[in-house]
Amino acid sequence: MRLFFLFALILGALFSSAQTLTGKITDPTGNSVPFASIYIKGSTKGTSANNEGEYQLKLDQGKHEVIYSAIGYKQEVRHVTITGDQLLNVSLTPDVFTLKDVIVRSEGEDPAYEIIRNAISKRRLHLNEVDAYTAQVYIKGLQRLLEAPKKFLGKDVDKMTKSMGLDSNRQGILYLSESQSRLSYLRPDNYREEMISSKVSGSNRAFSFNRATDLKVNFYENISNWEGLTSRPLISPIADNALFYYRYILLGTTVIDGQLVNKIQLIPRRNTDPVFRGTIYILEDSWRIHSVDLSLTKDAGINFVDNIKISQTFYPVAGDKWMPASVKFDFIGGLFGFRFGGYYIAVYSDYDLSPTITKKEFAETLRITADVNKKDTTYWNDIRPIPLTAEEELDYQKKQALAMKRESRPYLDSLDRENNKFKVVPFLIGSGYTHRNRYKKEYLSFSSVLNSVFYNTVEGWGANYTAAFSRQIDSLNNRYFRIAGTARY
Repeated sequence: MRLFFLFALILGALFSSAQTLTGKITDPTGNSVPFASIYIKGSTKGTSANNEGEYQLKLDQGKHEVIYSAIGYKQEVRHVTITGDQLLNVSLTPDVFTLKDVIVRSEGEDPAYEIIRNAISKRRLHLNEVDAYTAQVYIKGLQRLLEAPKKFLGKDVDKMTKSMGLDSNRQGILYLSESQSRLSYLRPDNYREEMISSKVSGSNRAFSFNRATDLKVNFYENISNWEGLTSRPLISPIADNALFYYRYILLGTTVIDGQLVNKIQLIPRRNTDPVFRGTIYILEDSWRIHSVDLSLTKDAGINFVDNIKISQTFYPVAGDKWMPASVKFDFIGGLFGFRFGGYYIAVYSDYDLSPTITKKEFAETLRITADVNKKDTTYWNDIRPIPLTAEEELDYQKKQALAMKRESRPYLDSLDRENNKFKVVPFLIGSGYTHRNRYKKEYLSFSSVLNSVFYNTVEGWGANYTAAFSRQIDSLNNRYFRIAGTARY
């Protein structure tokens, strides 16, 4: 009987194993539609296309209704029967928003204002309609150097960027990372995130600083506080006092999946207000947000970057409850002759709107397990919802080779031989002397002679000389063993 049940389990696993639906999403001219959303109707399974419109989605064998959507395009539905890995390319047609059924009031107010007032009246309802949830969140982050001077403050920038794997024009990917997390939420503002896996291009030991809570944006809140990016809270387009900050223009309506969607343009009343620009899509009757395509500029008082674009899409998860399907931040900026840009995208899946969780679990807001960065290529190929572009694949390969070289004993020993040379002047009057063994992560340091000398009116002249030894014992939590001694005369 045990053998029979074991055979039945194996057979069931084989027949129910997930297959991969792949393809490319383009417009009628053949150009790719980047970061389009793909999800299975009636489920919480979905993904996003990459920057080149390519997508992949793991599906069980059987029949599925696959929905393809992107902001500004008509939604496409495909009925597929999965019996094995399958290729399905889809062309999305630009959506046409019409104004033919719009009634303009006699006082000349744009019809968008009535829609926004309805959305404001329903704001609190949509904000609080879900008491708790859990979800899987995949995040990809990419930062790119667009332009840089050859030298900066006496440093050879050209040499530095080449050592980082950038091209001869000092351009290329500076940072590429992926992570998979389990996000838990409990009203009103309790979040807990457990990072399941993490991958950083060019580092075999580092952890990505992707966090789902850092990418959290909720326009049902009156304001958003993005610390560091701006010192002022940002006003939501459907905040209670939004009409004081925004003007609205109805650009048209269309039908998506049987529901009427209103496309509304946002215009700041004053350029210097902390507000968004762009378009917001509101569902008729329920007055909830269908999607947004917004941006922030320097006029809004943002720091570090010149422009940020926020794209967010929602989809129905349970009945009339809509949850975020994806959110993407694009940014570009520059400083001192350097230009940079990039994006962060989060894809949400496997929602559970009735989880068994208690407030005690949220005493720990972030958990990173010991083996989070030990996942191999097979693991990432299996769970990654957004396919890598050819450039991203090359970056992983190229920087993996560089990382292996930088972590090899011969390379580290060569650095130590050069840096461990004793220099009299720094030892006497500078920073002292440090002998490093990077491979073993051991460091022996001596303070400088000048810094050890002191004078006070009680003791007169004296010396306070220090030497210390340290060794890293836990790279995950960056923990060190350190012993130091001081000779004082």
